[in-house]
Amino acid sequence: MPPWTWRRNGGRATATSQSSAAGRTGSTAPSSSAAGLSCGSKRTCTQMSSCAEAQFYFRQCGLSRLDDDRYGVPCERLCR
Repeated sequence: MPPWTWRRNGGRATATSQSSAAGRTGSTAPSSSAAGLSCGSKRTCTQMSSCAEAQFYFRQCGLSRLDDDRYGVPCERLCR
């Protein structure tokens, strides 16, 4: 499993995440949440209003730029 995938999964390797990563193509399908969040609408921590929102964009949308220090916590000012 590539390190960026492991980090995106919060340091957890599961059979589901491994099989979905293996079946993934080069294109990314848009993702959305029950809270009405959707990938592509926000790109930086300054646009986030909560830690939960930052977690969604980091984990579901793959916005690794939200984790500046690469410790697996997006938007450290919101997610203390």
